This record gives sequence, structure tokens and C-alpha cells, in this order.
Amino acid sequence: MVCSVVVTLIADNHATKLAYRMARALLRPRDELQLVTVVASEEAVAYGKRLLEQYEQEPCDNVVTPVVLVKGDLRLDEAIAQHVSSASADLLVMGSHNLCAAGTRDDPLPATGSFAKKLVKALQCCPVLVVKANSRGPYLRSDNGAMGLKVMVECQPHSRHMLAWLMDKMNPDTDGLFLAVLRARDSGTGQVKETATRMLNNFKVQASVNEFYTAQRVYKEAASQALPQAVEADAIDILAVQAPECKELPESITDLLSSTRSSILIYKIKAEPSAAAVAAAAGALGSASAALADAAAAAAAESLRQGVTFAV
Repeated sequence: MVCSVVVTLIADNHATKLAYRMARALLRPRDELQLVTVVASEEAVAYGKRLLEQYEQEPCDNVVTPVVLVKGDLRLDEAIAQHVSSASADLLVMGSHNLCAAGTRDDPLPATGSFAKKLVKALQCCPVLVVKANSRGPYLRSDNGAMGLKVMVECQPHSRHMLAWLMDKMNPDTDGLFLAVLRARDSGTGQVKETATRMLNNFKVQASVNEFYTAQRVYKEAASQALPQAVEADAIDILAVQAPECKELPESITDLLSSTRSSILIYKIKAEPSAAAVAAAAGALGSASAALADAAAAAAAESLRQGVTFAV
């Protein structure tokens, strides 16, 4: 029984080789690895199959499924998004040649800078991992397949789901987990803010329950200023950030995709209700419950008056 589906986009470039290797590192024992390439027309299907064959022949303990998509009249991002949704994929992995490479007529898939960003915006159903060809992470720069991954998580108040999803794919015995909080220091005193300390402690506990040791990092600056330097200082393989579940990306994430020399995981989250909305809903529920209790009591009293009993 397949646990989840990891879709890896395949193109004829060096970045794809790195993306394939990173996808393999995140596979769990029963996961299915789908190798997907996109061609412009039926005439190019044979080319797509030949492209996938070199990856199909790699030894792998997981189920590997080759898929050639014919783009037809669809935009490239639409064709990919439709397939990822129909496959109920848990993760999409794509290579990026410095986020600036150009595709060709028969091979439109090399995740160009503009295309990579467009696909991240379009895809709403699962996280996207953009594996950059200029990553300085040690995993991709080494030939040691047993080496673990080093993952840095940009922590926000609602990052618990992203952290849980990541830990489910990581190995606590070999992988390193870094928790980073941005704008965590007071601009006047330079001391770590109490809210940042609380957040780190909460996520540290969540990680320890899953047997992960964590390293904590606090930064005074915002993400686009602090994280590009942070991933190089700690030799990070994957930087995980979260974004709102919409077709626009915050400018800070767009900047990180271009400036950070590591692979970037974008995890989209549904907007959580505000405290005021939760309080209002609780108040409405309380009023409704009180009214229901009053009605039930009145009905019970009337039934007793008439000599009838029932359970409320």
C-alpha cells in the first residue's frame, strides 16, 4: 500500500539530477515516486519517455512511476498542477537552474526562474520543494548517500503543521533540524523577545516528542535579510518557509527563492481565524447552547406536568 506520492519534475538539465536526488532523500519506505516530464505535443512523447528512462533505471526500493504529460492547449503550470492534484501528491520536487534558465520548444520544463515562481503560486494542493543548482548544502555537494539532511524551519506562530509534516519525512538519527525565528531581538536592547523564546520552546518540545534534537537560531532581521546568510553559515540543505494558501507569494519568499543558495520548501497554510473571530464564534455557540438548554428544560417541565417522561 502506497503511503504518499512524491512527484518529481524531470527535464534535461543538471538541476533535475539534483532534484531527483533530493526527492529520493525524502522518500519513506512505502512512498511512490512519480517521475513526470511535460512535452508540447504527441510527437514529443517518445522524447519524454527516453528522458525518463535514465532515472527509471536507477536502483530504488520505492515504487517508481514514469509519467509523460502532453501540455496541449494548457499552460505549463496548469498541466502540472492538474496532474499533481489528480495524483493526490504529498510533495512536488522541481529543479531550478539558478532560477534563470530558459526552456526549449520541445522541452519546456527546465524550472526557469519565472516558471518556478509561477508554479509555486499556482500549486495549492501540496508543498513545493525548489532544488536550486547553486545550493551550497552539503548533501547535494557530497557523494555520500548515507549523509543526512540539514533542514532549517522559519518558525511562525502557526508552523506546527509544517514542522510535523517535515519531521514525518526526516530521519531523527541522521538529519539535522534547525529552528529559526526572525525579528526575534528587541531593536533597542538587542535582547531576545519573550514571544520568540516561547515559540522556540514550544517547537523544541514538539520536535523532542518526535525524537529530534534541534538547534535554535534567533535573528534581529527579517527573512529576506537574515536567511540567505543563515543557510550558508549553517550549511543548510533545505530552508522551509510557509506561505498563505493563495495564488500570490509574499515578496519575502520571492526574494528568498532568488537569493538563497539552498533548496527552498514552500509550505502553504490555510488562514487561521483571528482571536476576535474565535471569541465571537465561541460567544455565539454559548448563546445558542443556553437557548437550547432553556428550551429543553421548558419541554421537560411541560412533559412532567402532563405525566410524560423522556430523556434530554
